[in-house]
Amino acid sequence: MSNSIREVVKKKYAKAITGKKGCCGGAGSVGSCCDTSLNKATQSITGNLYSETDVEGLPFDMIATSFGCGNPTALAELHPGEIVLDLGSGAGLDVLLSAKRVGPTGKAYGLDMTDEMLAEARANQQKSGITNADFLKGHIEDIPLPDNTVDVIISNCVINLSFDKDKVLTECFRVLKPGGRFAVSDIVLKKSIPQKLQQDLTAWAGCIAGALSDEEYKGKLLAAGFENIDLEVTRVYDFTDSDSELFAKLSKTELVDLDGAIVSSFIRARKPKATALKEGDFVIRQATATDLQRLEQLLADAKLPTDGVEVNLAYFLVAETKDKEIVAVIGMERSDSYGLLRSLAVSPKWKKQGLAKKLLTHAIKQAKSNGISELYLLTETAANYLARFGFTEILRSDIPEELMNNSTLNTACSCCSTCMRLKL
Repeated sequence: MSNSIREVVKKKYAKAITGKKGCCGGAGSVGSCCDTSLNKATQSITGNLYSETDVEGLPFDMIATSFGCGNPTALAELHPGEIVLDLGSGAGLDVLLSAKRVGPTGKAYGLDMTDEMLAEARANQQKSGITNADFLKGHIEDIPLPDNTVDVIISNCVINLSFDKDKVLTECFRVLKPGGRFAVSDIVLKKSIPQKLQQDLTAWAGCIAGALSDEEYKGKLLAAGFENIDLEVTRVYDFTDSDSELFAKLSKTELVDLDGAIVSSFIRARKPKATALKEGDFVIRQATATDLQRLEQLLADAKLPTDGVEVNLAYFLVAETKDKEIVAVIGMERSDSYGLLRSLAVSPKWKKQGLAKKLLTHAIKQAKSNGISELYLLTETAANYLARFGFTEILRSDIPEELMNNSTLNTACSCCSTCMRLKL
Protein backbone atom coordinates (compact mmCIF):
# COMPACT_ATOMS: atom_id res chain seq x y z
CA MET A 1 0.00 0.00 0.00
CA SER A 2 2.96 2.35 0.58
CA ASN A 3 3.51 3.12 -3.11
CA SER A 4 -0.22 3.64 -3.59
CA ILE A 5 -0.27 6.17 -0.77
CA ARG A 6 2.70 8.06 -2.17
CA GLU A 7 1.23 8.19 -5.68
CA VAL A 8 -2.19 9.35 -4.49
CA VAL A 9 -0.63 12.09 -2.37
CA LYS A 10 1.65 13.13 -5.22
CA LYS A 11 -1.17 13.29 -7.79
CA LYS A 12 -3.54 15.15 -5.48
CA TYR A 13 -1.06 17.87 -4.63
CA ALA A 14 0.20 18.14 -8.22
CA LYS A 15 -3.38 18.63 -9.39
CA ALA A 16 -4.10 21.16 -6.66
CA ILE A 17 -1.03 23.32 -7.38
CA THR A 18 -1.42 23.08 -11.16
CA GLY A 19 -4.98 24.37 -10.85
CA LYS A 20 -3.84 27.04 -8.38
CA LYS A 21 -6.75 26.04 -6.18
CA GLY A 22 -5.24 26.04 -2.78
CA CYS A 23 -6.31 28.18 0.15
CA CYS A 24 -7.96 31.44 -0.81
CA GLY A 25 -7.36 34.63 1.12
CA GLY A 26 -10.21 35.98 3.18
CA ALA A 27 -10.85 39.34 4.70
CA GLY A 28 -8.50 40.01 7.55
CA SER A 29 -6.66 36.72 7.21
CA VAL A 30 -4.83 34.52 4.78
CA GLY A 31 -5.69 30.93 4.00
CA SER A 32 -9.40 30.11 3.96
CA CYS A 33 -9.64 26.91 1.95
CA CYS A 34 -11.80 26.49 -1.09
CA ASP A 35 -12.53 24.27 -4.08
CA THR A 36 -11.25 20.79 -5.17
CA SER A 37 -11.73 17.53 -3.31
CA LEU A 38 -8.36 17.87 -1.58
CA ASN A 39 -9.20 21.30 -0.27
CA LYS A 40 -12.69 20.26 0.87
CA ALA A 41 -11.12 17.36 2.74
CA THR A 42 -8.90 19.76 4.64
CA GLN A 43 -11.07 22.88 4.70
CA SER A 44 -11.27 23.10 8.47
CA ILE A 45 -7.60 22.28 8.86
CA THR A 46 -5.75 24.67 6.57
CA GLY A 47 -7.54 27.97 7.06
CA ASN A 48 -6.36 31.16 8.78
CA LEU A 49 -2.83 30.01 9.53
CA TYR A 50 -0.88 33.10 8.48
CA SER A 51 -1.48 36.71 9.37
CA GLU A 52 -1.05 39.45 6.81
CA THR A 53 2.08 40.57 8.70
CA ASP A 54 3.61 37.07 8.32
CA VAL A 55 3.33 37.07 4.53
CA GLU A 56 3.91 40.72 3.76
CA GLY A 57 5.89 41.09 0.53
CA LEU A 58 5.43 37.50 -0.63
CA PRO A 59 3.56 36.53 -3.83
CA PHE A 60 -0.19 36.10 -3.32
CA ASP A 61 -0.24 32.99 -5.53
CA MET A 62 2.01 31.26 -3.02
CA ILE A 63 -0.08 32.35 -0.06
CA ALA A 64 -3.19 31.11 -1.85
CA THR A 65 -1.78 27.60 -2.31
CA SER A 66 -0.84 26.64 1.23
CA PHE A 67 -2.08 23.22 2.36
CA GLY A 68 -0.61 23.18 5.87
CA CYS A 69 -2.19 22.58 9.27
CA GLY A 70 -0.10 25.08 11.21
CA ASN A 71 2.47 27.84 10.95
CA PRO A 72 5.77 26.31 12.12
CA THR A 73 7.74 29.44 11.21
CA ALA A 74 5.75 31.40 13.80
CA LEU A 75 6.38 28.83 16.54
CA ALA A 76 9.93 27.62 15.80
CA GLU A 77 12.84 29.62 17.16
CA LEU A 78 14.90 30.59 14.13
CA HIS A 79 18.05 32.67 14.46
CA PRO A 80 20.27 34.53 11.96
CA GLY A 81 22.85 32.27 10.36
CA GLU A 82 20.97 29.00 10.93
CA ILE A 83 20.26 26.32 8.34
CA VAL A 84 16.61 25.28 8.11
CA LEU A 85 15.03 22.34 6.27
CA ASP A 86 11.31 22.25 5.44
CA LEU A 87 9.99 18.74 4.75
CA GLY A 88 7.30 18.76 2.06
CA SER A 89 7.84 22.40 1.16
CA GLY A 90 5.05 22.69 -1.41
CA ALA A 91 4.80 26.13 -3.00
CA GLY A 92 7.60 27.38 -0.73
CA LEU A 93 5.81 29.63 1.76
CA ASP A 94 7.46 28.29 4.93
CA VAL A 95 10.85 28.07 3.22
CA LEU A 96 10.82 31.70 2.16
CA LEU A 97 9.50 32.86 5.54
CA SER A 98 12.35 30.90 7.18
CA ALA A 99 14.92 32.31 4.76
CA LYS A 100 13.87 35.83 5.75
CA ARG A 101 14.25 35.00 9.45
CA VAL A 102 17.69 33.37 9.25
CA GLY A 103 18.97 36.21 7.08
CA PRO A 104 21.68 36.31 4.43
CA THR A 105 24.15 34.35 6.56
CA GLY A 106 21.64 31.51 6.94
CA LYS A 107 20.00 29.11 4.51
CA ALA A 108 16.58 27.53 4.05
CA TYR A 109 16.08 24.28 2.14
CA GLY A 110 12.75 22.99 0.89
CA LEU A 111 12.28 19.29 0.07
CA ASP A 112 9.39 18.08 -2.06
CA MET A 113 8.72 15.07 -4.31
CA THR A 114 6.31 16.79 -6.70
CA ASP A 115 7.72 18.46 -9.82
CA GLU A 116 4.76 20.82 -10.06
CA MET A 117 5.25 22.01 -6.48
CA LEU A 118 8.99 22.51 -7.00
CA ALA A 119 8.38 24.55 -10.16
CA GLU A 120 5.86 26.72 -8.33
CA ALA A 121 8.20 27.17 -5.34
CA ARG A 122 11.11 28.23 -7.52
CA ALA A 123 8.90 30.68 -9.39
CA ASN A 124 7.71 32.12 -6.08
CA GLN A 125 11.30 32.44 -4.88
CA GLN A 126 12.21 34.38 -8.02
CA LYS A 127 9.24 36.71 -7.52
CA SER A 128 10.17 37.30 -3.88
CA GLY A 129 13.82 38.12 -4.60
CA ILE A 130 14.96 35.88 -1.72
CA THR A 131 18.31 34.28 -2.56
CA ASN A 132 19.24 32.24 0.53
CA ALA A 133 16.82 29.39 -0.24
CA ASP A 134 17.13 26.21 -2.27
CA PHE A 135 14.47 23.69 -3.29
CA LEU A 136 15.44 20.01 -3.52
CA LYS A 137 13.58 17.11 -5.12
CA GLY A 138 13.30 13.98 -3.03
CA HIS A 139 11.35 11.99 -0.47
CA ILE A 140 11.22 12.81 3.21
CA GLU A 141 12.08 9.16 3.92
CA ASP A 142 15.44 9.72 2.17
CA ILE A 143 16.59 13.32 2.73
CA PRO A 144 19.24 14.34 0.14
CA LEU A 145 21.51 16.18 2.59
CA PRO A 146 24.67 15.07 4.46
CA ASP A 147 24.78 14.08 8.13
CA ASN A 148 24.81 16.81 10.79
CA THR A 149 24.17 19.77 8.48
CA VAL A 150 20.83 21.28 9.60
CA ASP A 151 20.05 23.42 12.66
CA VAL A 152 16.26 23.23 12.49
CA ILE A 153 13.77 20.95 10.72
CA ILE A 154 10.28 22.30 10.15
CA SER A 155 7.31 20.76 8.36
CA ASN A 156 3.69 21.73 7.85
CA CYS A 157 1.25 18.82 7.92
CA VAL A 158 3.43 16.50 5.81
CA ILE A 159 4.96 13.82 8.05
CA ASN A 160 1.48 12.37 8.63
CA LEU A 161 1.31 11.72 4.86
CA SER A 162 4.30 9.36 4.96
CA PHE A 163 3.82 5.60 4.95
CA ASP A 164 7.10 5.12 6.89
CA LYS A 165 7.26 7.68 9.67
CA ASP A 166 10.03 5.80 11.51
CA LYS A 167 12.28 6.29 8.49
CA VAL A 168 11.34 9.97 8.27
CA LEU A 169 12.24 10.62 11.90
CA THR A 170 15.46 8.61 11.62
CA GLU A 171 16.43 10.74 8.61
CA CYS A 172 15.58 13.91 10.52
CA PHE A 173 17.85 12.80 13.36
CA ARG A 174 20.65 12.01 10.89
CA VAL A 175 20.73 15.39 9.11
CA LEU A 176 20.30 17.51 12.25
CA LYS A 177 23.45 18.83 13.89
CA PRO A 178 24.07 17.81 17.51
CA GLY A 179 21.70 19.96 19.52
CA GLY A 180 19.55 20.61 16.42
CA ARG A 181 15.81 21.16 16.75
CA PHE A 182 12.80 19.35 15.32
CA ALA A 183 9.87 21.82 15.19
CA VAL A 184 6.96 20.72 13.02
CA SER A 185 3.21 21.25 12.73
CA ASP A 186 1.28 18.05 12.14
CA ILE A 187 -2.09 16.37 12.51
CA VAL A 188 -2.30 14.21 15.64
CA LEU A 189 -5.07 11.91 16.85
CA LYS A 190 -6.34 12.21 20.43
CA LYS A 191 -8.54 9.12 20.00
CA SER A 192 -9.13 6.47 17.34
CA ILE A 193 -10.94 7.19 14.07
CA PRO A 194 -13.16 4.83 12.03
CA GLN A 195 -11.29 2.07 10.21
CA LYS A 196 -12.84 2.97 6.86
CA LEU A 197 -11.39 6.48 7.20
CA GLN A 198 -7.95 5.10 8.04
CA GLN A 199 -8.00 2.96 4.90
CA ASP A 200 -9.22 5.73 2.60
CA LEU A 201 -6.43 6.94 0.29
CA THR A 202 -8.18 10.28 -0.14
CA ALA A 203 -8.03 10.66 3.62
CA TRP A 204 -4.28 10.08 3.44
CA ALA A 205 -3.96 12.94 0.94
CA GLY A 206 -6.22 15.00 3.18
CA CYS A 207 -3.86 14.73 6.17
CA ILE A 208 -6.04 12.56 8.42
CA ALA A 209 -5.81 8.80 7.87
CA GLY A 210 -2.04 8.62 8.34
CA ALA A 211 -1.96 10.68 11.52
CA LEU A 212 -0.41 9.23 14.68
CA SER A 213 -1.70 9.47 18.22
CA ASP A 214 0.27 11.80 20.46
CA GLU A 215 1.75 8.84 22.35
CA GLU A 216 2.74 7.11 19.09
CA TYR A 217 4.44 10.30 17.91
CA LYS A 218 6.39 10.61 21.16
CA GLY A 219 7.39 6.94 21.00
CA LYS A 220 8.71 7.19 17.46
CA LEU A 221 10.68 10.35 18.27
CA LEU A 222 12.23 8.63 21.29
CA ALA A 223 13.08 5.57 19.20
CA ALA A 224 14.82 7.79 16.64
CA GLY A 225 17.03 9.24 19.42
CA PHE A 226 15.33 12.56 20.17
CA GLU A 227 14.94 14.14 23.60
CA ASN A 228 13.00 17.06 25.14
CA ILE A 229 9.86 15.99 23.27
CA ASP A 230 6.77 18.15 23.58
CA LEU A 231 3.42 18.19 21.74
CA GLU A 232 1.34 21.36 21.98
CA VAL A 233 -2.21 21.30 20.59
CA THR A 234 -2.81 24.36 18.40
CA ARG A 235 -6.24 23.50 16.94
CA VAL A 236 -9.08 21.09 17.67
CA TYR A 237 -11.34 20.18 14.74
CA ASP A 238 -15.08 19.57 14.60
CA PHE A 239 -16.25 17.80 11.44
CA THR A 240 -19.85 17.26 12.58
CA ASP A 241 -21.32 19.58 9.96
CA SER A 242 -18.76 18.93 7.24
CA ASP A 243 -20.18 18.34 3.75
CA SER A 244 -16.85 17.14 2.36
CA GLU A 245 -16.88 13.95 0.30
CA LEU A 246 -14.17 12.67 2.65
CA PHE A 247 -16.72 12.32 5.47
CA ALA A 248 -19.76 11.41 3.35
CA LYS A 249 -19.31 7.69 4.09
CA LEU A 250 -19.44 8.26 7.85
CA SER A 251 -22.69 8.11 9.80
CA LYS A 252 -23.89 11.02 11.93
CA THR A 253 -22.88 9.06 15.03
CA GLU A 254 -19.39 8.48 13.64
CA LEU A 255 -19.06 12.17 12.84
CA VAL A 256 -20.05 13.07 16.39
CA ASP A 257 -17.50 10.57 17.71
CA LEU A 258 -14.82 12.38 15.67
CA ASP A 259 -15.32 15.50 17.76
CA GLY A 260 -11.98 16.27 19.45
CA ALA A 261 -10.27 13.26 17.86
CA ILE A 262 -8.30 15.22 15.27
CA VAL A 263 -6.04 18.10 16.28
CA SER A 264 -3.19 20.14 14.92
CA SER A 265 -0.13 20.03 17.14
CA PHE A 266 3.19 21.79 17.23
CA ILE A 267 5.76 19.08 17.92
CA ARG A 268 9.14 19.94 19.38
CA ALA A 269 12.14 17.71 19.99
CA ARG A 270 15.91 18.03 20.07
CA LYS A 271 18.83 15.95 18.92
CA PRO A 272 21.14 15.49 21.93
CA LYS A 273 24.23 17.63 21.99
CA ALA A 274 27.40 15.71 21.28
CA THR A 275 29.62 14.95 24.22
CA ALA A 276 32.64 17.22 24.07
CA LEU A 277 35.81 15.59 22.84
CA LYS A 278 38.31 14.71 25.51
CA GLU A 279 41.91 15.75 24.97
CA GLY A 280 42.86 12.12 24.43
CA ASP A 281 40.40 11.78 21.54
CA PHE A 282 42.40 14.03 19.21
CA VAL A 283 45.68 15.88 18.80
CA ILE A 284 46.38 19.36 17.49
CA ARG A 285 49.51 19.41 15.37
CA GLN A 286 51.21 21.37 12.62
CA ALA A 287 49.99 20.52 9.13
CA THR A 288 52.29 18.65 6.74
CA ALA A 289 52.42 18.28 2.97
CA THR A 290 50.61 14.96 3.16
CA ASP A 291 47.64 16.77 4.75
CA LEU A 292 47.22 19.25 1.89
CA GLN A 293 44.53 17.47 -0.10
CA ARG A 294 42.42 16.72 2.96
CA LEU A 295 42.80 20.31 4.23
CA GLU A 296 41.74 21.81 0.92
CA GLN A 297 38.70 19.53 0.79
CA LEU A 298 37.70 20.48 4.34
CA LEU A 299 37.98 24.17 3.46
CA ALA A 300 36.10 23.72 0.19
CA ASP A 301 33.27 21.94 2.03
CA ALA A 302 33.08 24.91 4.39
CA LYS A 303 33.04 27.29 1.37
CA LEU A 304 36.34 28.86 2.45
CA PRO A 305 39.11 29.82 0.00
CA THR A 306 41.91 27.35 -0.67
CA ASP A 307 44.23 29.78 -2.45
CA GLY A 308 47.53 30.21 -0.65
CA VAL A 309 47.13 27.20 1.63
CA GLU A 310 50.06 25.30 0.16
CA VAL A 311 52.56 28.19 0.40
CA ASN A 312 51.50 28.95 3.99
CA LEU A 313 51.19 25.34 5.14
CA ALA A 314 53.88 25.81 7.79
CA TYR A 315 51.49 28.14 9.63
CA PHE A 316 48.49 25.77 9.53
CA LEU A 317 47.30 23.61 12.43
CA VAL A 318 45.02 20.57 12.21
CA ALA A 319 42.98 18.57 14.68
CA GLU A 320 43.40 14.84 14.05
CA THR A 321 41.45 12.03 15.73
CA LYS A 322 42.90 8.78 16.99
CA ASP A 323 41.67 7.25 13.71
CA LYS A 324 43.88 9.69 11.77
CA GLU A 325 40.90 11.67 10.50
CA ILE A 326 41.52 15.41 10.08
CA VAL A 327 38.40 17.05 11.47
CA ALA A 328 39.38 20.72 11.82
CA VAL A 329 41.92 23.23 10.56
CA ILE A 330 43.09 26.77 11.20
CA GLY A 331 45.68 28.71 9.22
CA MET A 332 47.71 31.90 9.28
CA GLU A 333 49.58 34.10 6.85
CA ARG A 334 52.56 36.02 8.22
CA SER A 335 54.46 39.18 7.42
CA ASP A 336 57.25 40.06 9.86
CA SER A 337 55.65 40.39 13.32
CA TYR A 338 52.10 40.48 11.96
CA GLY A 339 49.83 37.52 11.39
CA LEU A 340 46.53 37.13 9.54
CA LEU A 341 44.39 34.27 10.80
CA ARG A 342 42.36 32.42 8.18
CA SER A 343 40.68 29.14 7.27
CA LEU A 344 39.09 28.06 10.55
CA ALA A 345 36.90 25.11 9.58
CA VAL A 346 35.45 22.17 11.48
CA SER A 347 33.98 19.07 9.86
CA PRO A 348 30.14 19.18 10.25
CA LYS A 349 29.87 16.02 12.33
CA TRP A 350 32.47 17.35 14.80
CA LYS A 351 30.91 20.77 15.35
CA LYS A 352 29.75 21.93 18.79
CA GLN A 353 32.42 19.85 20.49
CA GLY A 354 34.82 22.65 21.35
CA LEU A 355 37.27 22.09 18.48
CA ALA A 356 37.04 25.62 17.09
CA LYS A 357 37.80 27.09 20.52
CA LYS A 358 40.73 24.70 21.09
CA LEU A 359 42.22 25.39 17.64
CA LEU A 360 41.88 29.14 17.97
CA THR A 361 43.38 29.16 21.46
CA HIS A 362 46.27 26.98 20.26
CA ALA A 363 46.88 29.21 17.21
CA ILE A 364 47.00 32.35 19.38
CA LYS A 365 49.50 30.78 21.78
CA GLN A 366 51.67 29.53 18.92
CA ALA A 367 51.64 32.94 17.21
CA LYS A 368 52.78 34.63 20.42
CA SER A 369 55.58 32.11 20.96
CA ASN A 370 56.73 32.65 17.35
CA GLY A 371 57.15 36.39 17.82
CA ILE A 372 53.84 37.62 16.38
CA SER A 373 52.87 40.89 18.05
CA GLU A 374 49.51 41.48 16.41
CA LEU A 375 46.98 39.06 14.92
CA TYR A 376 44.41 40.19 12.37
CA LEU A 377 41.47 38.48 10.71
CA LEU A 378 38.49 39.05 8.42
CA THR A 379 35.14 37.50 9.23
CA GLU A 380 31.62 37.68 7.82
CA THR A 381 29.72 35.83 10.55
CA ALA A 382 31.85 35.26 13.68
CA ALA A 383 32.67 38.72 15.06
CA ASN A 384 30.75 38.19 18.29
CA TYR A 385 32.36 34.78 18.83
CA LEU A 386 35.88 36.10 18.18
CA ALA A 387 35.37 39.00 20.57
CA ARG A 388 35.38 36.42 23.39
CA PHE A 389 39.07 35.80 22.63
CA GLY A 390 39.98 39.49 22.84
CA PHE A 391 39.68 40.45 19.17
CA THR A 392 38.36 43.98 18.61
CA GLU A 393 36.80 45.46 15.50
CA ILE A 394 39.00 47.79 13.43
CA LEU A 395 38.90 49.54 10.07
CA ARG A 396 40.25 47.74 7.04
CA SER A 397 42.82 50.52 6.68
CA ASP A 398 44.19 49.60 10.12
CA ILE A 399 45.52 46.27 8.82
CA PRO A 400 49.24 46.70 8.07
CA GLU A 401 49.70 47.33 4.37
CA GLU A 402 52.54 44.82 4.00
CA LEU A 403 50.37 42.08 5.52
CA MET A 404 47.31 42.83 3.43
CA ASN A 405 49.18 43.23 0.15
CA ASN A 406 50.86 39.84 0.53
CA SER A 407 47.71 38.04 1.64
CA THR A 408 45.61 35.80 -0.58
CA LEU A 409 42.61 37.25 1.28
CA ASN A 410 43.11 40.83 0.12
CA THR A 411 40.21 40.53 -2.32
CA ALA A 412 37.69 39.75 0.46
CA CYS A 413 34.62 41.95 0.17
CA SER A 414 35.13 45.07 2.31
CA CYS A 415 31.35 45.52 2.66
CA CYS A 416 30.75 41.96 3.88
CA SER A 417 33.79 41.45 6.11
CA THR A 418 34.44 42.68 9.63
CA CYS A 419 38.14 43.38 10.31
CA MET A 420 39.45 42.48 13.79
CA ARG A 421 42.74 42.70 15.70
CA LEU A 422 44.27 41.02 18.75
CA LYS A 423 47.39 42.52 20.33
CA LEU A 424 49.55 39.77 21.87
